[in-house]
Amino acid sequence: MQIKIFLVGMLIGCSYLLGEEISKRYIKRNRQLNDLIRILEIIRMDLSFGMYTLEEIFRNISLKDEYDFKEFFSSFADSLLKEDGKRIEDILEENIDILYRNTYLRKNEIEELRKLILSLGKSELESQERLIDLTVENLKKLTVESKDDIKNKGNLYKKLIVFSGICIGIILI
Repeated sequence: MQIKIFLVGMLIGCSYLLGEEISKRYIKRNRQLNDLIRILEIIRMDLSFGMYTLEEIFRNISLKDEYDFKEFFSSFADSLLKEDGKRIEDILEENIDILYRNTYLRKNEIEELRKLILSLGKSELESQERLIDLTVENLKKLTVESKDDIKNKGNLYKKLIVFSGICIGIILI
């Protein structure tokens, strides 16, 4: 009987930890969206100075350890540095999977960044700055949505999974 109670306690504990992990994913997504906004503001500033190439801008971003996008921007900058005749579209295609693997961003958020990167360097500075500002505004709207997800979905999953663990534990007893 004591083993059964111990196992039920373990099941409830594990379900709690699983719920916490799912909830943290929503929190991490919100943080990553805010980080992406900061990165876009850095890109806008660097472009406005006009002294940096895209490779240098992306390399500088990759040196900042506080962002989860370090590997993406580092790999992208390395690919730009190689200059092996590839178009920026091809380089982006090779590196975009890093964002899907290493972040909690959704497909539409990554596509927003992709469209922005593809447009950089193809028009005058003012147009690029406006496009960055527009992307930042779109991402700010998504941060509001992600905060709602934290409150609603994150807490819902946490409670639902713990409740499921308790129900399974009761059934096992």
